[in-house]
Amino acid sequence: MTSKELQKYASQLTPYQLDQIKAQILRYLVLNDELEDTTPECCPYCKEATVIIKKGRPGGKQMYQCKGCGRRFRYDAQQITAHSHQARESWVVLIEDTLALVSLDDTARHIHVCYDTAFHMRHKLLAYLEGLAESSEPLEALVELDETYVVESQKGTPVTHRKPRKHGEGASQRGLSNEQLCVCVASDRNGNVYAKCSNRAAPSAEDLIQSLGDHIAPQSVMLTDGGKGYVGLASHVKCKQVVLIGHESYDKVYHLNTVNGLHSRFKNMMRQYRGVATKYLNRYVALFTLISHFCTDTVEAAADELRRALGSMRMNVTIESAKTLGLLDI
Repeated sequence: MTSKELQKYASQLTPYQLDQIKAQILRYLVLNDELEDTTPECCPYCKEATVIIKKGRPGGKQMYQCKGCGRRFRYDAQQITAHSHQARESWVVLIEDTLALVSLDDTARHIHVCYDTAFHMRHKLLAYLEGLAESSEPLEALVELDETYVVESQKGTPVTHRKPRKHGEGASQRGLSNEQLCVCVASDRNGNVYAKCSNRAAPSAEDLIQSLGDHIAPQSVMLTDGGKGYVGLASHVKCKQVVLIGHESYDKVYHLNTVNGLHSRFKNMMRQYRGVATKYLNRYVALFTLISHFCTDTVEAAADELRRALGSMRMNVTIESAKTLGLLDI
């Protein structure tokens, strides 16, 4: 389409549509400026903001050298695009599609790669999201805690210890059993969320301490149901516990409505993915918590905020190491 044709079509648009196009163009201009700037603020190895000079472009990526420690490194060393043959723009699209819960087939088409490449790129991103979720600030003040359950899945691997299930099929046993994986969810009234899979069936105090112990600030008020394990967690993190049993015990301040709403949204996300393999469960739990945290008016705005947060992270994760890094095995 030529510029004259574009101007002709633009004259047929409404003022609102023109404003949307202007906003998108401005976003792309800002994005291009940010992606073009590759100058590191400090050396990724010695962490010192010493003199850093350019040192060639092998493979098309700018290399730098730290005059302090003498190490050479690419501009994206220990960042999500490190060791990747895909352009940074492809990673931006991948982040947007992941936040929008787009299928891998569609993402592969959007960035013009095969399904396997899109799969490994997404799981490298999810490995970074796990690290970002783990480094989040502790929840404080009024903290709601409750658990939800996900049926064990060996999606993508042969099942030998039980009869295989079809997609969407429930557990073979009623109620809580070893087929149910417990996802502990915590949320404060500032909109911060943290969740992690702890174990099978009902969580013990040790499971809760291991999952949530480092993510609740001392002297907070924990709002829980009647689960026995929360007593040990409250003692460990030195918090006051308020036990709420049934909706009749709720009021305008003390309730579990926020965390129960998160459970519903998490189950909807799992249904959209048609279930995920148990070994990857904590990665998708981290994705859910960060979707909740970066939730804004548009996916594009959330993707920009998340991309900037990932840009400040330093984790040496390759696509090969992402295949086995931190996988859930319970």
